[in-house]
Parts: sequence; structure tokens; C-alpha cells
Amino acid sequence: MQIPRTLTALAVLLIAVAAWLLLVAPAPGVRYYEAQEMAIATLGADGALPTAPPTTLEWQPANQRELVQWRGPYWLRWRVPAPAAHDAADRALRISVRAASQPFWNGQPLAANGTVGRNADEEQPGQVDIIRVLPPSSPSGTDEVVLLASSHHRWIKPRGADAFVAIGPAASIYGHGVGPWLIAALATGALGAACLYFLAAQRGRPRVPGARLLLALGVVGLALPVVEAWRPLVGYDYPWHGPRLLMLLLLHLAAAILLPAYLARRFGVAVPKTARIAYLATLLALAAFVPSFDGRGAALLLLSLLTSAYVLLRARGEPDERWPILTLVVAGALAVPLASGIFLDGPYFLFLAVLMGFLLIRHAAQLRALDHHNALLREERARLSLQLLQRGIHPHWLMNTLTGLQELIEQAPMRASRLVESLAEQFDRLRESSTRPSVPLGEELALCRNHLDIVGLALDRHIGFEVEGEHTGLWLPPGVLHAQVENALTHAGAVACAGHPFRLRIQREGDRWLLELRSARGTAPHRGQGTGTRYIEASLAATCPESWRFEQGPDGNDWYGRMELPCAS
Repeated sequence: MQIPRTLTALAVLLIAVAAWLLLVAPAPGVRYYEAQEMAIATLGADGALPTAPPTTLEWQPANQRELVQWRGPYWLRWRVPAPAAHDAADRALRISVRAASQPFWNGQPLAANGTVGRNADEEQPGQVDIIRVLPPSSPSGTDEVVLLASSHHRWIKPRGADAFVAIGPAASIYGHGVGPWLIAALATGALGAACLYFLAAQRGRPRVPGARLLLALGVVGLALPVVEAWRPLVGYDYPWHGPRLLMLLLLHLAAAILLPAYLARRFGVAVPKTARIAYLATLLALAAFVPSFDGRGAALLLLSLLTSAYVLLRARGEPDERWPILTLVVAGALAVPLASGIFLDGPYFLFLAVLMGFLLIRHAAQLRALDHHNALLREERARLSLQLLQRGIHPHWLMNTLTGLQELIEQAPMRASRLVESLAEQFDRLRESSTRPSVPLGEELALCRNHLDIVGLALDRHIGFEVEGEHTGLWLPPGVLHAQVENALTHAGAVACAGHPFRLRIQREGDRWLLELRSARGTAPHRGQGTGTRYIEASLAATCPESWRFEQGPDGNDWYGRMELPCAS
């Protein structure tokens, strides 16, 4: 399945990006022009706006980096070739400038974009992008676009003014930019569906490693196209341009943190604390000190993808899951230096949508596989539980107990009475615990002591069971200690156990419980592969999937069994 998954994931990404690039290409007949000339504007004492561009302006070549320092008012000018006669009808002008503006077409004023002012009190902010239907072109063969602008309300200073105009057929100007966002909408919808599928698959199941990180990454993938599409689809007044860029930067930063963190958690790659701190510090330094917004986004993305690739290469096991992810990550890392500007403007969130969709679907598939595995464990546990219950009332053991009871009735009636009571109590406890997935440790200890009382009464010897450590809030799968006690009595013998009492030591380390039960070793052959051991392991696996441990073996004169399980159990 490794190669088909890898090719499918890569093909989906390439198709989505190719469709985006095809639709984002300029429509036929549309021409883009950066600002060609600029000049400082002087308004009258009354702040009245001119009805036409002055003829005495001191024009200078436009410099986007210098222009961004001007808050206004100022003038911009474009001289563009007039179209041929058959292309002159139904044309429109798109102006992109982060300021309030008053446009003029061949000296004629067009509808204003906000209100240009000498200061912030006089200015009414305009939108970043506006579209105006154009009057006829100049008969001289050259059209002139002049813009009076001011930007007093800008609170984040970018590196360039990003002032340009686009001229072309009205249908192309109005429709341009919608097509690519249909692709983005489809990708966002698919990612949203994958998130819902993941939440539905996760509901009511034990959490697998990295679930929350993956869900947070999915939320970032959903938020990114919404913030990106804000400008081309809805538009906003220019003071919102800075906050929008800041939101995009924060989303890029969040994705750069969450992606490698999830992959490390998902595939069990241990990352030293110093390495994590260094990575976060590097991301923050890139976000703060790389000069341009696009440069910051590209740097964050590239570092995140390279780190993710390193994590995937360090991981062991699950190649069918790792290689498709690694292929997508490497494809994204190659795209950043080759086409960083284009990649960040659109294909970046397509890449995230495809990657997140794949991760969410595979994570949900992992949950389904875990469910199947747990179902098998529950079946195995039920079968073993029945075997243990049958062994608890095995005819041979029951016959020996009843024979001893008959002797006690004649020799020690009081002990015989206690033995009958203990035997009834044990059967009642076995019946009750066999119907429950977990029981408090106190109930499990009572079952063990009850069983030892029966054996001790028959021998007329006390078999001790000592407990060391606090165990408030500790629950266990029923029978896991009882099975160890039965194994000890079977293999070491009741006499040896009477001379060597059971000792249970309980510790809590962080979010885990450690239980060590020691008993007499005896001289019987090696233990550890019988029904009792299989029952213990199946019960722990069904109750605490992938977070339990059980080991047992000889230790000097002792036989020990050590269980480790999470506190939530």
C-alpha cells in the first residue's frame, strides 16, 4: 500500500496546484502596471480635493520602498497604451493601493475610494482594491491614470507600497481571482470534511498519540484560506491590511510548530527539550527579523518542512504511513525556494489541505484499526476470563476443598464454618468481578485475601498478603492480581506461600502506577506462559491500549510480577 498511497497523495497535490496556477494566470487582454511616477501633493488650507491633476507637479520615478514611507497626500501616475478600436469597449480598471484614493482617468475624476485627507482626522480610509468602469480612451494613443492618495491610518509599515493597476475587459477584471478560490473552497471543504470524519472517529475512543495536535493543525489549515481570501473575495479598508498580514504570519508560525510536533508524537520520535527550545527560538527569530512578509512565511515554512522530514526519517516502523507524508513534505520543501511568492499566495494552503486531509484520514484509519485490535483483545479476555472462572471452580480444586471441609466439620467445626463462608464469598466475588471491565484495587485485594483464607483454613496456616504504598483512585482489570496469586499457589505450593507471604508494593510515578507483587518462588518449573499470564496481558491490553507493561520472573527466593499502567485506568 505504500507506493499507491504515495502516488495518490502526490497526484492530488499536483492536480490542485496546477488547477490553481491555471486559474490564477492573467486573463487574455488584462495588463498589469506598477506605479511609474510619484509626487508629493499639496492640498489647500481648506483641505478641498482638486478636480483634476495639477500640471505643475514635480514628478519623479516611482520607488515602492520610498513610496511606502509617504503617508500622504501624494500623487501616482501611470501612462498606458490605448487599446485598439475593437478592444476599447467595456473596459475596467482595478487599482491596488494601501491608501484612501481619488482616481483620475485622462483627467476625468472617477468614483473616490474613501476620502483623501491632509491628516488622519480628515482622511476616511479606502479599500485596498477597487474596480472602476472606464470611460473611452484618449485619441492620442496613450491613456493616463493619476491617483491622489493618503494613508494616515496605516499602523504596520511594510517594505513596499505594492501600488499597481490592472486594465482589461470588464468581465475579466471583475471575474479574475474568483476561479482560483473555487479550487481553494473545494480544498477547504475537503479538509473540513476530513476534520469532521476525524472527530466522529475519535468520539468515545481512547486518544491516540498526537490527536489534539493534529486537530489544531487542521484548524490552522481551515483558517488560512479564510484569511487569504479575505482580500480578493470580500475586500477591506486599508488599515486592516496590517492585521491581516499579522494573522497570516501567526498562522504560518502555528503550522510550523504543530506539523513537526504532531509527526514526532505520532511516530514516537523522542525530541530533547533543548532541541525543542532551540527550534521554537529559531522560528520566533525568523518571524521577527526576516525583512519581508513573504520572506518570513517562506522561511517558517521551509524550516518546518525540513524539520518534519528529519523527524520522519528518524522514525522507525510504519513505512506505509510515513513515506506518503514524507513525499508531500519534500515536495513542499522543494516548492518553497523555487516559487516562494507564488507558493505562499495560494498553493501553500492547498498543500496544507492535502497534507492535513491525508493525516486526518490516516489517523482515523489508525483509530479503526485500534478498535478492531481492542475488539480481538476483548474477545480473548472474555475467553480467558471464562477459563479462569472455570478454573476457580475446577472439580479437582473444589473436590479437594470439600474433602478438607468434611474433615474440618468433624475436627474443627468453627474453622469449617468460616471455610464455607469464605468459599461462598469467593464465588460471589468471582461472579461480580467477571462482569465488570475494571474494579477498585480494594476489591481485587479482597478477592485475593479471600482466596488465601480458603487455602489457609484448609491447611490451618495463615497465608499473609501485605500491601505497601498508597493506592487511592487505582482501578485494575478484574482478576489480574488474583491470577498471580493462583499461579503462585499452583507452582510454589501453599506451604511455601504460607512461609513466604505475598508482598504488594504500589508506587505512583507521574501519571503512571507501578505494582510489584512478590511471592514464594518454589521449586516448580518455569512459569509465565499459561492461561493466567495470557489473561493478565489480554486484560491490561484491553483496558489500557498501548500504555501498559507486564513482566514477571524469578528474583532470588522470590517470584515477582510487575505491572505498569496509566493513572486514568
